[in-house]
Amino acid sequence: MRRLFQFLAAFVGCTLAASAIPVAAAPACGSVADQSAYEVLALRTQMILLATKCGRDQDYNKNFIVRFQPELQANEREVMTYFRRIYGGAGQGRKDTFSTELVNVMSQQANIQGTEFCPRAGQIINEMNALRSMDELVAYAAVKDLAPNGMSMCPAAASRATAAVSVQGLRRPISH
Repeated sequence: MRRLFQFLAAFVGCTLAASAIPVAAAPACGSVADQSAYEVLALRTQMILLATKCGRDQDYNKNFIVRFQPELQANEREVMTYFRRIYGGAGQGRKDTFSTELVNVMSQQANIQGTEFCPRAGQIINEMNALRSMDELVAYAAVKDLAPNGMSMCPAAASRATAAVSVQGLRRPISH
């Protein structure tokens, strides 16, 4: 009985220790291109919130929209192409619904941050002044990790990735 208790205590301790280890979030989309499109969409949404919640319209227009207009238009087409590929004729409606949900979730997160949101989000304008190309904008969007946790425009890929991780975790041999 004592041996069983020691085993259970060790198991619980290892489980708790493992749960405290930071794990890099797996990309939610099945392809790098789709993931990049989503990350830039999240950056675009963050910039909209910065303009509307923080009164940074001029910075938004000058340092983001005008500066990256061709890239942002290309991103909008990429996002639309993704939704049409996945949902066919319902793609436009699904994209509109998802975009609305994304703005709402990110706006709620901004509200939770309260007075800290505008100074934090405002740093993005300064950081983007150093960017020179769409490639840099895509890399920047990926590093900023602005997409809300648990939300993705690629939910099917996220579900498969989560299931694969769960199944892999169950396959570990138990040593005695």
